[in-house]
Amino acid sequence: MPIPPAGAEILDAADPEAVAAYERAFYNAFAAIRPAGLLRHLWVWDDAAGRIAAPIPYADQVVYVLRDAAGQVRRALAVNLALRQVQAARFGFVLPEEPGIVEMLTFFADGAHDLRGALRFRQDCYADLRARGRRFGYGTARRRPLPAYGRFGTEVLEERWLEGEARYLLRFDFTQIRSRPRRIAPGAAGG
Repeated sequence: MPIPPAGAEILDAADPEAVAAYERAFYNAFAAIRPAGLLRHLWVWDDAAGRIAAPIPYADQVVYVLRDAAGQVRRALAVNLALRQVQAARFGFVLPEEPGIVEMLTFFADGAHDLRGALRFRQDCYADLRARGRRFGYGTARRRPLPAYGRFGTEVLEERWLEGEARYLLRFDFTQIRSRPRRIAPGAAGG
C-alpha cells in the first residue's frame, strides 16, 4: 500500500469531522475569488455551512491533505481513482480510456501561497500516485492558472467555451514536475 506524502496525510473519509474540516478549507480557498459561473456548477457548494465537495463519492477518491501546526487543513489535492463518474463530464469533456489514469478533482491552498511548498506537496502526491500504478491525471481549469499548472507537468488537450467561459482539459504527467503547457490557440480569451 502506498504511503502518504511526507508531512501530509490521506483524508479519512469515514471521519465526518475530518471531511468537514477538509470541505471548509476547500470553501475558504475559493471564497476569496467569489467564484461564479461554471465553477459553481463543477462542485457541490453549501454556502450556508461554508463547505464545498466534489461530485465524486469519497469512496472513489484519495484526498491528500496538509495541516498546519494548529491542525487546520492548509493544502489539499483530491483525486478520482475509480472513474465511475467523471467530474470533467460536467463541462462536456471525455477522458481517454487508458490504463493508469486518474482525474484531478481539486488542488488548493488555504492560507499563505507558497509556490515551493505547493510544488513539494504536489511532487510528493505524484510519487504516491505513481506508487499506486498511475501515470497521468486529467482535470479541468480556466485559462488564468494554466501558467502555474505548467510547473506541474501539464499539457492542455482541449478547449471548450461554455456560457461565455473558456475551460480546458489538462493532462498532468506524474513523472514530471516542471514543463510548459502547450500553447493555446490565438484569440482564446482568458477566464
